[in-house]
Amino acid sequence: MVLVYNCVSEPEAAVRYEKNLLKKIDTDKEIVFTTPGNAETDMKGKDFTHLIISGSAASAIENNTWDGELSSVIDDFFESNKAILGICYGHQFLAAWFIGKSCLSVMDKLEYGWYPVEIKPNPLFKDVSSGIFCHIHGDSVTKLPENCELIAESDSGIQGFQYKGRNIFGVQFHPDYNFEEAKEVFERRSASTPSIKKAYTNKIPGENTDRDGVRILNNFVNM
Repeated sequence: MVLVYNCVSEPEAAVRYEKNLLKKIDTDKEIVFTTPGNAETDMKGKDFTHLIISGSAASAIENNTWDGELSSVIDDFFESNKAILGICYGHQFLAAWFIGKSCLSVMDKLEYGWYPVEIKPNPLFKDVSSGIFCHIHGDSVTKLPENCELIAESDSGIQGFQYKGRNIFGVQFHPDYNFEEAKEVFERRSASTPSIKKAYTNKIPGENTDRDGVRILNNFVNM
């Protein structure tokens, strides 16, 4: 059973995110979504094996109302030796869960769009080829926990890590958004934050890279 901790703060966007994610994941495992404030109720009596922590418009550097709850969820999965994947905000929160928020930093330049990432050989990236991924962030992980290894990087720094010997991963980029979904997020957020439109970059060389994001998600949930 897979638990998705959905940190997408806008209600309509959160619902869309759940529907779109379900279309991408191909597994016999049941997928349960929870949102901040509801984890205890949604997890009660269920035997989860995998946790996905989504991205968010919130900053992992700041203190959010759900920090304590999400930390407790990670505690449960980590202590039970279960699989965890943090995406964007989730990647940052997971790194900070290990060593504190001092490992996070506000970037000099927003990364919105499609950027190249150097991925290293890893089971999470099985059959992934393009190395071009969606980025929607202005914060970054600048230091990895001691027991974690770098599995992806770019010109801007750390793009992915794995806790050594465990199926625990963080990725800064978004395997959970295809091109059209990401475009909707860019347009919605740039309406209130003009700097996002200025930061947008598209380095896709012509081919469709959506399939690689789907592979990463399915590689994880089927570990």
